[in-house]
Amino acid sequence: MKMPAFVLLLSLAAAACGGPLKYEVASSARAPGADAKIVAKVQKDQSLTQLEIEAVNLPPPGRVTDGATTYVVWHRKDSGGAWARSGGLAYDESDRKGKWTGSVPETSFDLTISAEKEATAASPSGETVFSQHVN
Repeated sequence: MKMPAFVLLLSLAAAACGGPLKYEVASSARAPGADAKIVAKVQKDQSLTQLEIEAVNLPPPGRVTDGATTYVVWHRKDSGGAWARSGGLAYDESDRKGKWTGSVPETSFDLTISAEKEATAASPSGETVFSQHVN
């Protein structure tokens, strides 16, 4: 009888230690059938989150909106904050996959990926493909 209680306590302790946050995100109606996996390694002591994003079944950006040439990753602290450009999603049209690895100077934030006409866009166009709150 004591062994199952020990195993339960060990399991709870392991879960409390944390580890990376993992999200499986379905696309918006702009890119039906696309999916993204997001792994977020939150480093609260540094006020930083390391991200790994992998998207599959992602259509070319020009199919999401006319004139779009790239996908851009954005973050903001909360719904009232301004969007900041995190980086460009490396997109392979032949595989219909996109990847991005980088960091965000927040530990809780909104994340979005949008189709953009230029990789250097100053703010999201509104052509959102994926959205996720990381916390």
